[in-house]
Formats: sequence, C-alpha cells, structure tokens
Amino acid sequence: MATQPSHAWPALSLALCTEWAVASTFDDETLRLRGIDPSLAIYLGQTARFTEGLHAVRLSVNGQSKGIVNARFDGAGVLCIDQPVRAAGELLGTAQSCSDFVRQFPETLIEALPQTGEVKLLVPAHALRIAPADLSAFTRGGIAGLLNYDAQGLYNEFDGQRSRFLSANTEAGINAGDWVLRSRQFYSSVQGAASWQHLEAYAQRTFGDQQAMLQLGQINLSNAVMAGAQVTGVQWLSEPALSEGNGGARVQGIAATQARVDVRQGGVLIYSTVVPAGPFELTHIAQLDRRRDVDVTVIEAGGERRTFTVLAATLGLDLPARGFALGIGQLRDSGRDVEQPWVLSASASYPLAPSTSVSSGTLLAQDYSAGGAGLNLQPWDGSRLQALVQLARAREPSSSGWLGSLSLDQQLSQNWSAMLSASRQSDGYRGLIDSSWKQPVDWTRRLHHQYALGLAWTHPWLGNLGGTWSSSTAFDGRQSGRAQLDWGKRVGHVSLTATGQWQITNSGGLGNALYLSASLPLRDGLNWRSTARQDSRGMRLGSGMQGRLSEHVQYRVAAERASRDGELTYNGGVSPLTRAAQLDFGYAGYGRGNQGYSAAARGAVMLHDQGVTLSPYPLQDTFGLLKLGDVAGVQIDTPGGTVWTDRQGQAVLPQLAPFGRSNVQVATASLPRNVDVQQGAATIQAARGAVPRVSFPVTVTRRVLLQVRDTSGRRLKRGAGVTDDQGQLVTLVQQDGAVFVPNVYSHPRLWSRTEDDQPCELDFELAARADAQAYFETATAQCPAQ
Repeated sequence: MATQPSHAWPALSLALCTEWAVASTFDDETLRLRGIDPSLAIYLGQTARFTEGLHAVRLSVNGQSKGIVNARFDGAGVLCIDQPVRAAGELLGTAQSCSDFVRQFPETLIEALPQTGEVKLLVPAHALRIAPADLSAFTRGGIAGLLNYDAQGLYNEFDGQRSRFLSANTEAGINAGDWVLRSRQFYSSVQGAASWQHLEAYAQRTFGDQQAMLQLGQINLSNAVMAGAQVTGVQWLSEPALSEGNGGARVQGIAATQARVDVRQGGVLIYSTVVPAGPFELTHIAQLDRRRDVDVTVIEAGGERRTFTVLAATLGLDLPARGFALGIGQLRDSGRDVEQPWVLSASASYPLAPSTSVSSGTLLAQDYSAGGAGLNLQPWDGSRLQALVQLARAREPSSSGWLGSLSLDQQLSQNWSAMLSASRQSDGYRGLIDSSWKQPVDWTRRLHHQYALGLAWTHPWLGNLGGTWSSSTAFDGRQSGRAQLDWGKRVGHVSLTATGQWQITNSGGLGNALYLSASLPLRDGLNWRSTARQDSRGMRLGSGMQGRLSEHVQYRVAAERASRDGELTYNGGVSPLTRAAQLDFGYAGYGRGNQGYSAAARGAVMLHDQGVTLSPYPLQDTFGLLKLGDVAGVQIDTPGGTVWTDRQGQAVLPQLAPFGRSNVQVATASLPRNVDVQQGAATIQAARGAVPRVSFPVTVTRRVLLQVRDTSGRRLKRGAGVTDDQGQLVTLVQQDGAVFVPNVYSHPRLWSRTEDDQPCELDFELAARADAQAYFETATAQCPAQ
C-alpha cells in the first residue's frame, strides 16, 4: 500500500488504539490543554480491549501455540469461548453460550492482547482433550476433481545427431465424501518412440473412529518388515496422518551437462526428470519397494550414460510407524514376465517402551511364504537402531533362506554423527518377485551382502563435511560400490561447496566426478557463482549468475571452458512462477554447433461446482478452495506455497495437513487499495480426503482525507471528535483541521463541533467513482452549525 502522509497517522492512532487508556479518570482541563475533546474521557478511560465482533487472533493454551483462530468478542472486549475456539485450542466442553466454558471451568484465565493480536488461555488440565481421541473438529466431505501434471521436454543437437525426449507424469482423480480416487500414469517419448505406462489406480478412505484407512484397487501392500508388493486388491491399515511416516527416497548425483535422469526400482521406471549441469538432488521419490535398491541412469546431452545404484540402506533409515496393515490382492504384471499369484500381507508395529518398538510381518502367496520381525530402539542417548530378520520359503524353485539387516544412526558428539547399515542374505533366500519369475534366473547374480557407512562432521571454522560409502557383493563374487563426499563452508559473504562422486567398481559412462563452487551474493536476489568440475572429460572452469527479474521470476546464466581443448559452453534459463503453473525454460550451447533446449511445466487443475481453478502446485489428497469476494490477483500464503486468486476471486489450497492444522493467510499488501478484507487469516482442520471451502469476506472501502472549515472559514477545533449517526466515534480532527475518514461507505454522514463548540454536520462531495489505485482521496468540506 502507498504510504500515508504523516499528518493522517495521529487520527488513525487515536481512533483505532487505546494506548492512552488508564484505569483512573481524566481531568477535563488537561484534555483541553492537549487539544482533546473532553467528551472522549469515557472512551479513553477504558483498558485496552478488542472491539466488538470477529477478529483473527493467535491463540495459545497453557503456553502452547494453537495457530490462528477467528475469535468473537462482545461489546466489553470479552472473549467468547465458542466451538471454533474450543476446537482450535483442543478444549473440552459443550458450551452453548459464550460464558458456559468459564462457568464449567472457573479456574480459566483469559489474557487478551489486542496490541499484538493474541489471546492467551490458561485452563485446568482436565479441560484439555487429546486431539486423536476426538476428530469431530475436523472438516469432512466436499467434492472436487483434479489433474496434476509434471511435463518435461529436452531437445539436443550433438555431433550432427538430434535427440528428443518428452515425458509427463500425470495424476487424475476426484475427492468425494472423504473418498480419494486417484489414477497415476507416465508418458515418455524418446526419438519419437512413445510409451504409456499406467502405474496405479486406487480408491481410499479414512475412517476416523477406527483411525484406519481402507485402500482398494491397484495398490502397494504395506508391510512393516517384509518388502512390499504391487497388487490389485484391498488393504486395511493405520491412518498415516495419525502416526509418523516417511518422506520417500532421496537420490544425489552429478551431471556433466543438461541431462536426463531416470530412476528405476526392480526394472520399473518410477521417476524421470531433467537436471542442469552440476550436482543434483532428487527428493520425495515414491518407491515401489522400501527394501529394494534404486538404479539411477544419467543420460548426458551427447548421449553418454552413467548408471549407479543407490542401496536401499542409504535411502534413509525407514522406521515403521506404530500401527497395523492387512492386505490381500493379486500380484500385478509389471511387464517383466512374472507369475501373478494372490498375495496376503499382514504386519504390525507397537511400542514396548517410550524408546522401543517391535514389528512383525508375514507374506503368503501360492508356493511362497515369508515372515519376519523387527526391533526399533534407542539403546543410548543420540542413537536410533533398527534390526530386521526375515525367513522365506519358495517351492518353485525349492529353496529356503534368511535375510537380515542392521541400521544405526548415532550422534557421536556435538559435532559428529554417523550412519551404519549392513544386510546379508543366504543363498536360498527368495523374495516374492524372485519366486515369481516365469523364465530361468541366474541366482548367482543376486546380492549376497551390502554395507553402507555415512559420517557427518560440523566445525565452526572448517564448515560441514559429510560422506557416504556403500558396497555390495553378489554370490558370484562381483562387487560394486559408490562413494560421495560433500563439504560446505561460509567465509564472510562467500559460500564454498565441494561435491565428489566415485564409482568404486563398474563405473561405466563418465566415471568419477568432482565439483567445486564458490557463491557470492552481489545484492538482494542476485548471486554470482564460480565452478570447477573434473570428470572423464577433464577439467572445466565456469562462472555464472543467478538472480530475479521479479519476485516470482528467476533467471540463470553461466559459461564454462574446458581446460583440455578450450571448448566454451554456456547455458541459461528462466523459471517463472505464474498464477497457473510453474514453468522453466533452458538453453545450453556446447560449442561447434552443439546445443540443447529444455522446457518444463508443473501444476494442477481443480474442477469444482464453481468452475475450473488452476494451481501452480500439484494437489495432494487433501486440498481446498478459497474465495475472496470477486477480487482477482490477491496473493494467498498457504502451506503448499503461494497462490493467487483468479478472476472469480478463487484460489486453490493445494496442500492441507490431513488431521492437522493448516494456516492460510491473505497477503494484505497485494490487495487493491480500495479493498479491505474483514478476515485475512484462517486455520483449517481437515480430515483426509476432505475438500474444505474457505471464504474471506471483503469490503470495498473509500478512504477520504477532508480539509474541513465552518461557515466562517475557520478550521475545526483540534482534537474534536467526529461521530456517525449513532454517535459512535469515527476519528478525531487533526491540528490543521483535517479529518481522515476510514470508509465513507460505512459513515456517509459525519458530525463534529465548531470552534464555538456548536454541533455541525460535515458537508462534502466526492467523485462519482473512487480511484482504486489510491489509498485515500482528498476533498474539502464545510461544517455549518446546526
């Protein structure tokens, strides 16, 4: 908003705040000497309080923050502890009136802080409820459809050869009556050869009273101990939002050029994307099997391929949450020529003590059976240990064996931490997929044992240093291994980083790589970076800049020179975050006519009874819709990112915490200057699969700064009150006789007093249409005595 003239602030301060309020009475003569109307003594003599009506306040109960809630206050500024306040504060009681809760729990203390927009409650322990035990406060129901998309395109011209790659991950679905229906599919086209892969289609619903979830269709069986399985069937398991879960796999690597990265698990492509040259990190990758390794292929602009394996142990220590899972279904055809038997899976994980839990699970199929147990504990301070053992028996081929694994995360000291993992299986052990092959398999190529080690060190002078090493050995004696080292340090304003990657065996492709960089912020939003990269092509030195063209548009430019042949490469790109999608456009030139182009788009489409609304972020299984009058282009801050209202004043809330709290707030600075929002913040509590609707009422205002004189041409008396038809104080007259009116629509008739202390009505005229770009208008007024 535009800055107001300084002379408008005293009137606003006196009209809206009560900083001068004291419990004692005011002296009329003192008020006159200070230029204040003595009739305001009663108004100013009251203590600070919220005005009557609804206010968005920050609520805390017994010192614990409960987020933002819309609280109601009466004419005396007393808080009404109604259902919304009790729900946000997790309070018991079935109060019908505002004072019932205090009567039921008379020990309750209420501290209202209007200056900071806070309300603090101190209630007895028996007035608190345990949130999971009562889910009645969560919004349920609603219906809406969605389409999430993540599309990538890459075109390269290299050594006279052209290559084209297109990919699109899409997810279509609908939420209705707390049911979540989803269908995921993946499209790819390489050199014009297109393929369409359907990944899964399922329906799920959470039953709050049982704190459990039902899944139907093409699902992944969940098992706390055994490897999962892709089946077409049904599953009943604990609601993940009411317990702790995991965030998917994380993969790190280095690309020599603008490259394509394919991630596979068990031979199935589970993720594909395009990354720029340099280190990359892919997070939250949905896995088909939590116990199986991940194969990563980096395809460079020139067609070179580098493939490495990320062991399951290094994807993150995945401790099962408390709960159960029971499922049955027919094994799905993954396109790898396997049998499709019916599978029964059951598992449970429960705590034995605050820091110890046990897990057990079983997997049964035709000609196959397996079972296992796990122990999760904190044997000493700063440690987390997981041990698993599995026994399996397969009839075809006839074999039986065991598999064991041990994972440990340990905080060694204030500066040192370590991760250690080891797994081993016997020659006769078979997984479910292993036992389902239709064709003969060379079992000697299976992994015999795996080891992984990670260390992290933090020093105030030397920075942060971390490294991981992993190694695996097959039954035929073949070995493979990978190591990565990361270092980072800030020296003054310069950030230094180093990343090294080594394929210990079976390197293939470009082999090992070392990447160094130094980054220096030049000004707000602009950074300069210098890099050095060593790989099988030799040493390359580069420099580039990253900055912002605007708040939501970023750009990058960089150039590199090869030390071996002096070849110059350069690249650049722009990444705008629009109101409808996240976009990225890139270009890279590799010398001698070699070049590449890339483009990406990511976002979602929401279909609802009010029409179609676009989102720059994918929609999760719990999302909502916000309505802000008919005002377009207003920024809304949500847990899933910044969104904007469309022409209908609607915006998608892309990600809401299921069975949790999600704060949504209007960025008031983005409002048109003649629009006020009555309620600019809300805390949403939604059940999984719900589609809550949030409406923020808006008021079109017309602010006016009046220069007022009486019929004799004299200014009004400084400090005189200005009231409306009901005699309610609106503002005060300033020293130069100016009167600032916050909204003439709400107060079309105004009254004050002349220098002779005679009542008078302000007479003024305004333009037919208000200026929406001006914070306030100016006009002259007369105040003839009545």
